[in-house]
Amino acid sequence: MNTIRLKEVGIVPGADITLSLAALMKEHKKDTTFVFENADYFFKPHPEMQVDYRISNSDVYPVRTLGLWLKEMENCALLGNGARLWFEGHMQPFTLDSCSDVKVENFTINWKKPMVAEGIVTGFSDTYVDMYIDPTAFPHRLTDGKLEFDIGADEWYPICPAIIIYEPHSRKVRRATGDCFFPMATKELGNNIYRMERSKDFPLAVGDILVLRHNYRRHAGIFSERCRDLTFENITVHSCGGLGCLAQFCHNLTFRGMHFVPDRAAGRLVTNGRDDGMHITCNSGTVTITESTFLGLMDDPINVHGCCVTSDEVVNSTELRCKYRHKQAMGFRYWAKPGDEIAFIERGSMHRIHTATVAEYDLEQIDTFRLSFTAPLPDEVLELAKKGDALALDNLTNTAAFVCTKNRFGSCRARGILVSTPKPVLIADNYFESSGSAILVAGDSNYWFESGECNDVEIRNNVFTDACLTSDYQFCEGVISLCPIVPQPDNAKPYHKHVRIHHNTFDVADTPALYAYATTDLRFTDNRIFRSPSAERWHAAEGYIRLKNCTATTIKDNEWIGNFTQSIAPVTEACEDITVQ
Repeated sequence: MNTIRLKEVGIVPGADITLSLAALMKEHKKDTTFVFENADYFFKPHPEMQVDYRISNSDVYPVRTLGLWLKEMENCALLGNGARLWFEGHMQPFTLDSCSDVKVENFTINWKKPMVAEGIVTGFSDTYVDMYIDPTAFPHRLTDGKLEFDIGADEWYPICPAIIIYEPHSRKVRRATGDCFFPMATKELGNNIYRMERSKDFPLAVGDILVLRHNYRRHAGIFSERCRDLTFENITVHSCGGLGCLAQFCHNLTFRGMHFVPDRAAGRLVTNGRDDGMHITCNSGTVTITESTFLGLMDDPINVHGCCVTSDEVVNSTELRCKYRHKQAMGFRYWAKPGDEIAFIERGSMHRIHTATVAEYDLEQIDTFRLSFTAPLPDEVLELAKKGDALALDNLTNTAAFVCTKNRFGSCRARGILVSTPKPVLIADNYFESSGSAILVAGDSNYWFESGECNDVEIRNNVFTDACLTSDYQFCEGVISLCPIVPQPDNAKPYHKHVRIHHNTFDVADTPALYAYATTDLRFTDNRIFRSPSAERWHAAEGYIRLKNCTATTIKDNEWIGNFTQSIAPVTEACEDITVQ
């Protein structure tokens, strides 16, 4: 193994090293360890570092602007030794393309001018909110009644819809306020205090922290594509302009000690990433996320899923023309390859009707491709395609097992973990303060197109605090919400299967601990559920356990402690074979 200390080859802290580091890594692609100092390194946008990457769950752009670019590297390591990497403008800090056996450890990712801003409430009424914005921590200006923020590199961006409200002392999303505050006309009162109109009443207090999102979901903090056997360890993300970590079409990923936390020294109280923490899209092998911390993210900390497409055109008996359906997930060069196994799904019941092997994948346009198979497709598949909007396809080869252990999910916008994969899932020994559902077992081909029925899920030894499910976001029907989109459920063809939830601790303030839909072989056992006196009931749903279109379900040996105001008996609808002890 060759070891290169950056300072010994003239790459030193305190200056822009973007191009010199790219040239060095291009020259040493194999069997090399790159050693950084515990110091500040700077990266700036350069035309030479603009590359066309089609990244999942992000806005579509012709190019992405890269910081560190690792391409076709094998058996390499980047040792940060606590190095602080500073970026400016819209950039993608790390990009790993077609790499194998690569380790990245001990870095901090940050911006001097962050990608998310904050305001402090100084006063309010039924019709307006006054807030102070620190001009040093969050450089900004007011243009035509709208706030704009400076992210460096002469780039300014307007405030985005939906402001999230945090309590100043607990640093948690204020109860019952998620996605309720939409910025309106704004005027300056002086001394960096602004009055923003509001049309809706919601809980608020002087001193509350307002998270002010701006710019666009353009780059990931760490992006990996077509890689295998990657390890990321002890990485702190203080800011990024989109998803924190995005991995797509990769095999075997380990994330240990990933910390999405605010840079308090820079005057940031809760914010870091602009959107989700980690999106794991269309990968294979095993994905492990452990010993990590999430706080103040503006979307879900973890999302593991595939990408469903649809087809309404039969080219011939072995070939279909398919469509990407979500505007932030399209144009992929590697959605399928010869030899991949494809599932065909009837979109009403979400039932898998057939599988076939890919012969060729041909991307025609940003949203359409041709997919041919090694053998003729059955009539049932062809007829569904001809109906239009009735047939979905999912790549089963690009699905991963998921291990999520010993993580701390602090208060973020929306949910804690979303998971949609047919491979084994283990969620254990985690701590949750998610403002929506702590865990969403999802899956659909009708809305987000984040595919993946779950066939083997174990959720054990977790702590779900009474900060969970304190605001209403999409699909948040319980602290644990098994909530796929199944338009026409059929109990004979359940969507999720073999889900075991056991030996967990719940502290619920009259909110549902569990919601399950279109699931079979569900076991909720040996859990301890406390009734928290921290708040009154707000969730519209009746009951602490709610089941809909579920079969072969067992609920037993759970311990209920406290003054529960509703019956602890499950509330069921259209269910069969439910055992309660």
